[in-house]
Amino acid sequence: MPDKIVKRVIYEILDTAGIKRPANDIEFVLAVEALAPQTGYRAIEVCWMTWLIQSEAGLSRTEKYASLLPKI
Repeated sequence: MPDKIVKRVIYEILDTAGIKRPANDIEFVLAVEALAPQTGYRAIEVCWMTWLIQSEAGLSRTEKYASLLPKI
């Protein structure tokens, strides 16, 4: 999912690792799909984790949406 929040986190990881950023959304999705197995997670799990760790009004989204997570 090439969401702006997910892209921000993944780009930070890629930049830190010295890996070139994908040129477009399709390449971004393919890059996450290629990286996911190396982390032990599926691509969708990587995307959700990056989105949930970002803060919103001082709370991580994990805290904010804790009651909804079991339903996902």
